[in-house]
Amino acid sequence: MLYISEMDNRIHMPSNEEGRLIEACRCLDLGLPKKEEWLELDDERCSSISADFKALSDPIRIRIIDMLDHGPLYVCLIQHLLDDISNSKLSYHLDILKKADLVEGKREGHFILYSLSKKGKVLFNELRSIHDRE
Repeated sequence: MLYISEMDNRIHMPSNEEGRLIEACRCLDLGLPKKEEWLELDDERCSSISADFKALSDPIRIRIIDMLDHGPLYVCLIQHLLDDISNSKLSYHLDILKKADLVEGKREGHFILYSLSKKGKVLFNELRSIHDRE
């Protein structure tokens, strides 16, 4: 049962076992919305979207995607364009982008040619267009 406190004019639920008041939201009186109406994404899609944002959360990875938006590049060219970033650091960032399915690597002999995946192109162009409108 909810009640309105005369001291602070707020809605409260009865005290818990420690005697503290548990505050409740005033909108409970209006009725609760159905989760299905407000939560369209299931847990799997939320995790996938979160992974995409994590993959894009580093300026180096944004630069890599920006370069690849102009066309495929070999690792050595990406490394040069990023002011000779270390091999291990570049591999780390490319691995994150690959796991998020934003870039693809194709082995050509001793070299790997990286390009944006379809998902990477769409996502990057959408984000860039949002920022261009600001």
